[in-house]
Formats: sequence, structure tokens, C-alpha cells
Amino acid sequence: MKFGIKAGAVLLGAAAALAAQAQDNNAYSVKLPPGVKVGDVVPPAATAGASLGSPIGFGASWGNAGVGLYTQTFDGPQVQDDVDGGAGFAIGFGNAKKAVGLEVGLALSSLWGGSNAGGSFGENGSFSAKLHTQLPGSASIAVGATSFGRFGNSNDARATSVYVAGTKVSRLGKYALATNLGFGNKEFAGKYTNDDDGLAAFGSLAFYFNPQISLIADYTGRLLNAGVSVAPLRKYPLTLSLAAINTTGRYDGHAEAAVSVGYGFRF
Repeated sequence: MKFGIKAGAVLLGAAAALAAQAQDNNAYSVKLPPGVKVGDVVPPAATAGASLGSPIGFGASWGNAGVGLYTQTFDGPQVQDDVDGGAGFAIGFGNAKKAVGLEVGLALSSLWGGSNAGGSFGENGSFSAKLHTQLPGSASIAVGATSFGRFGNSNDARATSVYVAGTKVSRLGKYALATNLGFGNKEFAGKYTNDDDGLAAFGSLAFYFNPQISLIADYTGRLLNAGVSVAPLRKYPLTLSLAAINTTGRYDGHAEAAVSVGYGFRF
């Protein structure tokens, strides 16, 4: 699993998880000012994204699930002019509003089977999970782990990483700002083996013009990403994110283009 796949796999998990989280009844909403009726500002079924790779404090609870797809370009010292992607699934358990929720995800790489993939679709993958709880004031915190239960070529790709993240949504007049901050080890700090130690900060800012459109800047602990996320269909939980990955060209790489799509549903 090359550098580009590692970066894109995070977006993949975010696509599926966001779709599941968006079903959790206004997870990103803020308190209404006096005199405003709920019916006047109830957000649509879909919500634009709040990050482009960094984990967030919100998560899916029982009855909410999502699927996601992503594709990304690759061009660097290890691979030239390639395109590949992956698919993901996320499901929620528990109740983050009343106590604690548990979000579990599965990521499968090698969607297109490009030269950077190292296998066919479905042969490589890993799991992720996070415990999360919502706090007063449109905030939530989470503790999670990524890249465990690896199979296929992913088994040798990287060590399991753990993190803690907190997210706060604030009203800015008629707009909103989602501020996300966390700390993690291994992949968040650019350490990919069990023998490597280190801890790094990650975070993101998402400016919401409305619940369906957000502009995002995201530092994953290794890469600086930027992009836009939209929920184009007001009544359907579909989210589309367009991003520039590694905008500063770290690790002898280049800025890459990525697209992720997520769809959420209830059960």
C-alpha cells in the first residue's frame, strides 16, 4: 500500500461515516435564537462534510448507517500517473445523545485495480471504530482506532492507530463553523509500524454557508487538505466532497485530486 492509498483511505472512511452521522437528527445543528421556530430552520436530510481526512467528535448511533466511495489521483516517486479508490461502510450502535455511541467502519481498497493498488477490489481492507458522546452546546468528543483487523496487502501496510477528537459547531450569524481538534499516534504522526512512537495533532475547520454546503481546510497530522463538500439533494442523504490532497507537496509527493461520495440510511 503506497503513500497515496494511505492518504485516500482516510477520505474513504470519512465518506461512509459522514453519511451515517448525518442521519442522526441534526448532529451539526446549533441552538436556535429566541423567537425562531424549529420548523423554520430544520436542516435537510443530508449534511455537508466537516473534515477531509481527520476524525471528528461526532459519530453514528444505532439505526444509522452509511456507504461511501472515493477515487484519487496518484503521482509521486513510487507511482506515476495512476488513479484508484476504494469503498467503505459505517454503522452505528448505542445512543450518543443519551450516553455513548459506537461507530464501526470497514474500508476496502483497490476500487479500480490500478498499478498502485496491490490487489483487486475487496482483497485488501481494514476496520475502524470510535466511541463518541454528544455534549451540550452542539459539541461531541470521540475516542477511536483505525486500521485494525487488516487483511490482504493491508495487513502489512500500517499499524493500528488510536486517537481522541473533539468537535464544536458554532453559529456565525446566518452561517456556522465546525471546529475539530484531536491527537493521534502512528498514521497521524507519520509512523506506520508498531516499533514507531509518536503523537501528533490534527484538526479541521469547516465553514457552512448552510447545512448543505461547506468549505473545509484539514490538517491530518501529516497532510494539509482543502476542498468543498455539498449535499446536493435536500431530501436525500447524499454527500459529495471534492478535495485537493497534500496541498503542500510533503513526502516528495504532489498535490492530488480526490472525490468522495457518501449515502446514509436508517434501519
